[in-house]
Amino acid sequence: MRHLCQPENLTLAYFCDSYRQADGDQCLANEAARFLTTTEFDFAFVYFGTVDTAGHDYGWLSPEYLAQLERVDHAFGTLVAALPDDTTLLVQSDHGGPDHNHWTDRPEDMTIPWLIAGPDIRSGYEIQAAISLLDTAPTLARLLNLKPHPDWEGRCIEEIFR
Repeated sequence: MRHLCQPENLTLAYFCDSYRQADGDQCLANEAARFLTTTEFDFAFVYFGTVDTAGHDYGWLSPEYLAQLERVDHAFGTLVAALPDDTTLLVQSDHGGPDHNHWTDRPEDMTIPWLIAGPDIRSGYEIQAAISLLDTAPTLARLLNLKPHPDWEGRCIEEIFR
């Protein structure tokens, strides 16, 4: 993302110290929704980080983790409600883990949700190929009609497009 944050390329950067506040992601969602409904934009990156913090602090799938997941679901709903109808939305997650860490190579620790919807995206389609977080940037580049950097390791997930 650092290449998008060069002078004259960035309209707004907003930081809410959300990691240690249960409602921190809601604070961020409210500001993002305000901005996205009052400004023309071609790309927005919104990061909700409290679920990862809850996983490390309380353990993945603990009652505290699941309660934080519900809070983030509400924050995500705030953000989605603010988006124009013609928006392409890509949602992905960090991976989970056992106990309080996520440094294993077990499939349940490394498999993540990677969801995308929008006007040029196949509706109701289940992606067949394995996806890596590295595939996100090349896929976003295609959506924005940008050429991927030659050093990027990922690939565009072509099968999602109509």
